[in-house]
Amino acid sequence: MADNLLIQKRCPVMGKFKKSLFRSIFVLIVFLALLGLFLKRLRQPLGESLPSSGHQPKAGVVTAVYDGDTIKVKFKHSLEKRVRLIGIDAPELDDERERVQFLAYLAKRFSFFHLYKKEVSLSYDWQLEDEYGRLLAYIWVDNRLFNDFILREGFASAFLKFPFRKDYQKRFKDSEKFARKNGKGFWSQENFPRIRPLEARDYLGKLVSVVFKCTGLEKKRQFLFLNSSWKGFSALIPQERLSLFSGWENYSNRNLEATGFLEEYKGQLQILIGVPCQLEILDNKKTGPAED
Repeated sequence: MADNLLIQKRCPVMGKFKKSLFRSIFVLIVFLALLGLFLKRLRQPLGESLPSSGHQPKAGVVTAVYDGDTIKVKFKHSLEKRVRLIGIDAPELDDERERVQFLAYLAKRFSFFHLYKKEVSLSYDWQLEDEYGRLLAYIWVDNRLFNDFILREGFASAFLKFPFRKDYQKRFKDSEKFARKNGKGFWSQENFPRIRPLEARDYLGKLVSVVFKCTGLEKKRQFLFLNSSWKGFSALIPQERLSLFSGWENYSNRNLEATGFLEEYKGQLQILIGVPCQLEILDNKKTGPAED
């Protein structure tokens, strides 16, 4: 009887202890969750944190193209994030080898041509961000998966070291194999069509070599323009890369061959020249027949 009375006296204490224990565990769980969110925010670049709701952004407009596989997308509420395309690998622009720089420049211009200022949709895999705070995403534009499209056109390689969905791994691998087999983009062995400026519009968005007579040099919009005698075409060298082109002052009144990705800006056809191997002087004289 005494033992029963003792147990009854202790029960309220045990109840209070259990409540206190559960409360402490709950507080600890909440603290750890908040700590995890805090550390995640610290890892993200300032001004580029994800929405507080945690929802993954599904669509936005491309505001910058850094290279063939990395872009910047502006989402709602002025949120901008760098985005690394899943499953592809483009050459690096800062590689010391000129040949690799050339391929990197072509990959960047290809992505720029198809993505810049375009509205794109994003879908994700098992990992939302990489260690640099970039979103990891599949990019959809004009109702097609751009990650696959750039591979099929030969301007990137499949990057299979990063684990992502198996069906896309096979699809990307097959697309690279198709590009190699058909000599697309990088795999063309540089047998690019050799055309005159008058024919250029038929090759918009393609890799070509344009032969033209340079009638003058003009610096504007941070570029050096190599103007053609046919007013609808120019070759452009970014001014920050002019140091790579020794003797560029002598391009005027020469027959030149510009090789690269043919683009259009405000109705003007152009090729951006990033490395010296993209530009060749076809004569050693300051006068000669125009190729236009």
